[in-house]
Amino acid sequence: MSPRGRLYKTEAIVLRTMDLGEADRVLTILTPRSGKLKVVGKGVRRTRSRMAGGLEPLSDVHLVLAVGRTFDVITSASLEDPHLGLREDLHSTAAAWYVAELADRFCEERADAHAAFVLLAQALAALDAPSELVSRDVVARWFELHLLEAMGFRPELTRCIECDVAIEPGGNAYSAVAGGVLCGVGAHAALGARPISDDALKVMRHLQRSELRDVIRLRLPTPVGRETERLLHATVSAVLERELRTRDFLEEVEARARTVPVP
Repeated sequence: MSPRGRLYKTEAIVLRTMDLGEADRVLTILTPRSGKLKVVGKGVRRTRSRMAGGLEPLSDVHLVLAVGRTFDVITSASLEDPHLGLREDLHSTAAAWYVAELADRFCEERADAHAAFVLLAQALAALDAPSELVSRDVVARWFELHLLEAMGFRPELTRCIECDVAIEPGGNAYSAVAGGVLCGVGAHAALGARPISDDALKVMRHLQRSELRDVIRLRLPTPVGRETERLLHATVSAVLERELRTRDFLEEVEARARTVPVP
């Protein structure tokens, strides 16, 4: 660690904020080299603060920080990308908060998180695009799969995790707790396995091996999308051993979207 008071620069994505005292704010940020950090913006809640507008959650910023006793202190901030499009569409907002919380929960403070930073930056940039150009549900599923892999929890989708045989179509199951697919012979209740359709398995494999730019417009049939969402939600919850606060909000927004008639 650098000596106290030493300045350093970093790009960061603001994950969340918390008010501190009368004018300060604690920000939880994700950086490409220093991992997840808690830093203080002194006086940023004052009306005349020059930094306030650039330190909103989900923003991509460049910071100069001074190493502090408890929290490092922001000495200057410049806005790289505010992701304003996220505020214009409720579904994009909900999905963005969800992927940000996922990154927050998976990343430990001051631990290597370069891969997570890159994935989050890609996902937020995609969700920031006009809604007609991006499948927001697919972005969330893609992010889940690739973050799981980056954090060492890559779901096994091609071979049975119980007997190691190649998975053939039909009669397969998926265990969120064990982190992968099981053939009809290998599946059993002890792993909390549930049936997985061939279509859902194909989608998960495709997203797992694809770059985001190649799947960003992929539209999934509603049953397949819902099944894939349930399986990956269960996997994330099993790894984290907790539910995400933003999950209910995202599910509520998605449910509303499914009831709106298509023009």
